[in-house]
Amino acid sequence: MTIAIVIDLIDCLTNGSVMTARRFADGLRARGHRVKLVAVGADGEDDCAVKERYVPVLTEVSAKNQIKFGRFDENKIRKAFEDVDIVHFIFPFKLEKKCKQLADEMGIPTTAAFHVQPENISYNAHMGWCRPFNDLIYEYLRRTFYCRFDRIHCPSAFIARQLADHGYKGELYVISNGYDPAFVPPARRQRNKKFEVVMTGRLAPEKNQQVIIRAIARSAHKDDIHLTLLGNGPEKEKLEKLAAKLKVDVTFDFLPKEKLIERLQHSDLYVHAATVEIEAIAAIEAIACGLVPVIAQSGLSATPQFALDERSLFENNNAKQLATKIDYWFEHPAERASMSGRYAVFAKKFSLKNSLTLAEQMFADEICDARQRKAGAETLLPRFSLFRRA
Repeated sequence: MTIAIVIDLIDCLTNGSVMTARRFADGLRARGHRVKLVAVGADGEDDCAVKERYVPVLTEVSAKNQIKFGRFDENKIRKAFEDVDIVHFIFPFKLEKKCKQLADEMGIPTTAAFHVQPENISYNAHMGWCRPFNDLIYEYLRRTFYCRFDRIHCPSAFIARQLADHGYKGELYVISNGYDPAFVPPARRQRNKKFEVVMTGRLAPEKNQQVIIRAIARSAHKDDIHLTLLGNGPEKEKLEKLAAKLKVDVTFDFLPKEKLIERLQHSDLYVHAATVEIEAIAAIEAIACGLVPVIAQSGLSATPQFALDERSLFENNNAKQLATKIDYWFEHPAERASMSGRYAVFAKKFSLKNSLTLAEQMFADEICDARQRKAGAETLLPRFSLFRRA
């Protein structure tokens, strides 16, 4: 297949959706497909680079969360679309809406992914508590973009349920974003001077790293724990001040893939404190490296699906309970070592290889149906569905 992937930007390596799109593009190419990226920063031989679109106020706010908006260039994008079999959309913004209109005009089959969780928007607007506001965003995205697609890629069963509950009528394909196969357990886990706790993720309100700092401050082993927060974002200064106030030993860093893998392999415990999460590839990468996780049990997060038992869950935003869980794993190294292997095996369920196979099926289903519609067929051939709304 020749596949065009439309995403506003592809050159920001701190944005999870960008990294997902890059992994998918590289993985599809490795499987023999031709992939064209339409994005700001696209620089591949077949890619279509677009210029950045400036939106007053919104551009400045979005930049803090590693988002740029692409400008629609009809002549350039039409040429890029001329020989593609399907166009897949990552975001629901203006570039994608214009490209969807163009693809429909050209008779090209299309699919879309749901990566922009409304709560990510509301938490950064300090309105995460307001459910009607979040419902309004779900409705806006449905009416202005997703209602035009027959197939939607959902990175988790959690977000598929959210879309079904909010009236999304397209066929919902539950496909993990998939983790890079380079994330594996170390041949031998090193002994650290301190108990190494780590979390990967943007330093943003909805990721809730502050609760980890507060939990370590309450830990019975506080002086023997070192925390590493891997990521960038608008909350960094607040988190630094909180750690200094509570006298918690914490390091802030952002690492390239090779160094990230090494850091995870050399850590003792992974904590994922996010209140809002569509999937959390960062958590999958950690458990793929054999790290036992402790995950916030939030009703707005898909990440609890990665916990194998209650020892790896804590009540959302409950620092006291998180401190108890951290202390448990600190005090039971043999159990932690045993669970490490179980988690590494469990992670393989979310491998990029599996995700690419399922994505190929979604693309093939859409292309098949589009051809039959074009031919005026009255009966559709049976097809495999991963998640069908009742």
